[in-house]
Amino acid sequence: MSLKQLLALIVACLLFGCSSSNSDDNGISSSNSYGASSSSYDDPISSSSSNKGSSSSNAAISSSSSKGSSSSNAAISSSSSKGSSSSSNAAVSSSSSKGSSSSSNAAVSSSSSGTGSQIDCSRQGLTNAVNSYIEALSAGDYTKMPLASGAKYIENDHNAPYNGNRTVAFGEGLWKTPLPPDHHMNLIDVEACATFTEVILANTDPQYVLGVRLTVKDNKISEVFTVVTYDGHWLFNAKNYLRYSKAEDWSELPVEKRLTRERLRDDAEAYFKYFNDKSVVVPWGVPCARLEGGAYTGDSPTSTCNVGVPDTQKIPTVWWLADPDYGMVILYVFFGGPDSHMFRILPTGYRYIHTLTAMLQSSFQP
Repeated sequence: MSLKQLLALIVACLLFGCSSSNSDDNGISSSNSYGASSSSYDDPISSSSSNKGSSSSNAAISSSSSKGSSSSNAAISSSSSKGSSSSSNAAVSSSSSKGSSSSSNAAVSSSSSGTGSQIDCSRQGLTNAVNSYIEALSAGDYTKMPLASGAKYIENDHNAPYNGNRTVAFGEGLWKTPLPPDHHMNLIDVEACATFTEVILANTDPQYVLGVRLTVKDNKISEVFTVVTYDGHWLFNAKNYLRYSKAEDWSELPVEKRLTRERLRDDAEAYFKYFNDKSVVVPWGVPCARLEGGAYTGDSPTSTCNVGVPDTQKIPTVWWLADPDYGMVILYVFFGGPDSHMFRILPTGYRYIHTLTAMLQSSFQP
């Protein structure tokens, strides 16, 4: 730049002011903390009329779909490499499609270390169990997990019997091909000596979103219990599930914001009890975002999960796990099919609800 050009630029700045853009490391502008508008919804399934027995006039719902839809934080970027990936965000972490993922948050995701790491009922020991599962799933080789003698594998999709389980031999079902996850998030229950992991496979063929419970006994994995959702299931959209999940904050809570396991369970069960009894006190938090199969209710400052709630349905809990350190609780139920509802609950109420339902959309009858 010549001296004349420099002087002209200085004069222009003095006359009109100089400005600069500001963005964070993800490329998301700091002037827009919510990404896409919470009143918009880009899920192609939003036109569905299915609602699992519910309807809502809430303006945020773009159709009569039970849980509504709107997008938020749509512009989250993720990198995937052929080696290992790491994340400085303790709330979320993506698994590399070719290697392993790491995060500073051991309860959400950590580096895969396979069967060489100790498996026990501590947080780290249970995290090691999850890592071995992720490694095994990525390789399509169940022997990479430290399985107990007589370990059981359950793969519940819409073919599972009502209120029952579909037992599959290791090596069959999902184990027939390598399935490297794009992202996974863990709930670690040290008291139950078990874990629950949401596993998102948005770039495999077919795509899946899995809800996986691992049970550990005597330093071995004694059961792998999987809720399997895929194309055609209730509001399924793996790309959306990946995008919205990675935008949310499921990081470790400070001690003063942690609820007990029993409180987490009771607050979560109030959600289903409300279906059949509107006098039940439910800890509706604001903001709260619900991610259902791929449909999203939005995550603006005024978003609520009290939309599209069914009436006159009794949904009992089959089993549950909780992680007070992260405000996480999972309820496994039958809600038209095998179903997992995972909650993030704060002292102020619900913050996030994730639901996976292994029910064919075409089988829904209002």
